[in-house]
Amino acid sequence: MVFHEDQQRIRVGNGAENFATIRKMALQLLHRIDDKESLKSRRKLAGWDDNYLIKLLSLI
Repeated sequence: MVFHEDQQRIRVGNGAENFATIRKMALQLLHRIDDKESLKSRRKLAGWDDNYLIKLLSLI
């Protein structure tokens, strides 16, 4: 429940399934990085700090 999936309003077509896949991929990236931050903190850092986001995306 890192992304508040219960509050999502995507219900048309395959939208819900597509966004579930994107969320899973994002969580896998957040789990790969080695630091002492929580998932919530990692997600916030990726949104605030471009260098941290690049570090995450370089793990692909």
